[in-house]
Parts: sequence; C-alpha cells; structure tokens
Amino acid sequence: MPRIVKKPEIRQQELIEIALKQFIEYGYEKTSIRSIVKSAGGEIGMFYHHFSSKEEVFKASLQQYVQAYVLGIKELIEKEDSVDFLSLLDKILFFMQNTLFNYSNMQPYKADQAVLAILHQNAMLALHPSLTRMITIYTERKEIRPPDVELCLLVDFLLFGASGVIHDKNVTDPEIKFECIKKLFSRQLGISKKV
Repeated sequence: MPRIVKKPEIRQQELIEIALKQFIEYGYEKTSIRSIVKSAGGEIGMFYHHFSSKEEVFKASLQQYVQAYVLGIKELIEKEDSVDFLSLLDKILFFMQNTLFNYSNMQPYKADQAVLAILHQNAMLALHPSLTRMITIYTERKEIRPPDVELCLLVDFLLFGASGVIHDKNVTDPEIKFECIKKLFSRQLGISKKV
C-alpha cells in the first residue's frame, strides 16, 4: 500500500483529532500511540515527528478542545455584547449545550469520565476571563447588579454552578435547565427583568 504524504501541519492536526476521540472513548491509560497512528494510517515514526510522547499529544488535544470551546464563547460575548445580558446568556448556554452534546455523543456509552472531567475543568477555568469580562461590561452598563463580593469567586460560583446544572443527569430537558440557570443568574446578578 502506498504511503500517503500529507503536509506536517495537516498530519499533526489529524493526530490531535484522532487522539482526542480515542482519549474520550478509551481513556488516557487505554489509548496507545500505536492505536492513534493506526487510525491515522501512518507509522510510529510519523507520530514521533510531531510529538515526543502520549502525554504531549494528550495535552495538545485538550488544549485544542479548550481553545475552540473558549473561542466560541469569546466570539459570542464580543459579537453579541449589544444585546441584553439574559439574551447573551441564552446564546452562551445554547453553545455550551451543543458542545457538550457533540463530544458526549462521539461514543455516548464508552466516554471515559476521567478525560471528560479534565476537559470540563480546563474549559471552565479557560472561560473564567470571558465571563469576568461579560459581568464587568454589563455591571458598568448598570444592566446587572452583582453582590459586593470578590468578582473571581462570583464567576467561579456562576460558571461551575451553571455547568453542574447543564451536566445534571436527573433533568434531561435543556429548556428546563436553561430556565433554571437564567433564574439563578438573575438572582445572583440582580437582574430585575422577568425570566
């Protein structure tokens, strides 16, 4: 079988995407460099041309996922910051729900919970500056009135609280989850508009 030659950046991206899927499906321990390379239709040397170890490709795949996730939300905040706070929150929640749906449904019954937890933790930490900026902008506009507490702690509370609601397995209807999150945000941020 003839060897398929691809540009280095295309091959590296392919390895990252394959690795992420395998890490999510099988977990870190059960994913091997050989399985990644086999799925890419290459040889072990090709892998080591781009990465020095399984840990390096794991970190690269997590970083790429988080960057794409955060970029989507940052773009929403920057593009949509002329709308009211709750309308922007709706768009962000919809984006979060779709991202969660896409990754959890790659292999819904086989997804490695430890890898998903790492992805989730990294994404929440990376979102912190964007939500902080959003709250600052809307506070300055006097559309929201957050409590007089450390902003970083308030943002943690809101981010991880909203994420907990989104990931809750007891309620499956996203609309119910979104309404709950909006009511909780409204209460914590002093939004008087009816949800």
